[in-house]
Amino acid sequence: MVKTRGFCLVLLGLLMVLSLGSSAQQVYQIKMGHVEPIGTPLDQGWNVFKQYVEAESGGRIKVEIYPACQLGGMEELFQSVMTGTLQMAQGDEGAMASYYEPFLVASIPYLFPNEEVGLRFYDSEFFQEVINRGLIENTGVRFLAGASYGFRCWTNNVRPLKEVKDFEGLKLRVMATPLFIKYVEGLKAGATPISFAELYSALQQGVVDGQENPVSVIWDQRLYEVQKYLTVDEHVLGVNSMLINEDFYQSLPDDLKTIILTGARLAAKVETGGRTYQNRISILDILREEGMEIYLPTAEEKELFKEASQKPVVDWLKTVVGEELVQRTFEVVETIKAQMLAETKPF
Repeated sequence: MVKTRGFCLVLLGLLMVLSLGSSAQQVYQIKMGHVEPIGTPLDQGWNVFKQYVEAESGGRIKVEIYPACQLGGMEELFQSVMTGTLQMAQGDEGAMASYYEPFLVASIPYLFPNEEVGLRFYDSEFFQEVINRGLIENTGVRFLAGASYGFRCWTNNVRPLKEVKDFEGLKLRVMATPLFIKYVEGLKAGATPISFAELYSALQQGVVDGQENPVSVIWDQRLYEVQKYLTVDEHVLGVNSMLINEDFYQSLPDDLKTIILTGARLAAKVETGGRTYQNRISILDILREEGMEIYLPTAEEKELFKEASQKPVVDWLKTVVGEELVQRTFEVVETIKAQMLAETKPF
């Protein structure tokens, strides 16, 4: 009898060990794609994400990164995350707004006076509880973190853009979203939606005269090779979003969700830091050396650009997402600006 009981205890112990071992061995695979070349600040940030997540999870999460449009452009990446073909991917305002229009509010021209205000907007309760929650419910995609890759600026091959009238008649590439089309129409130019993956060849072949992207992207993508003039007007803050399929995210244990969120925010800080240095310090000088003619508008000239382009966008946007959401967006931005002013008040 004693032997039988002892045998049962040993057997029970073995079963418990096997059960624990099986649980500990469960590994979650994350396949993630982005459109940028290897070695850019985004790619560096995502590799930090990979290292952090794999280490902190004790190997329970494995990450594969596919850079440089290997898995498609922005639109294809977003669709892949929606369907679950990819667990995670890079996103931008254009691709996300194509599937969830309220995301457009963050792309109102000249909404953010600086990067810090813009990034705080993406971290705000309003954005998380209204915009991000709506994105999840309507697309099955969750916004994890956003990194600034700089304010979008205009380039073209025809003439320097110093006044609103200089835009008239130009053919300009924009993201495939009606907001950017309305924005360009406000400047009396022609808007042509072209995917990011096809942008260089479209400029090279003269399909369009110009385009708009942050300075660091103009450098990374070698757009200076096919563009002559750069106007640093800083009309819309470019934000690289780290996205995750919601079903996959909800399948994770809570401790791994926390690791994913922390890793995403860490990656965003790495990219933002690298981009800020590039946009503000190093790349403008390099672009001049490469032959680009660079114009820095005055505050008064930027205000004229804003007057010409913001109202048509806002009026249109109110008909799409509702006046209340647009008004709330401006209120949140003003609140953030006031908070920052209070934080930096001398004492």
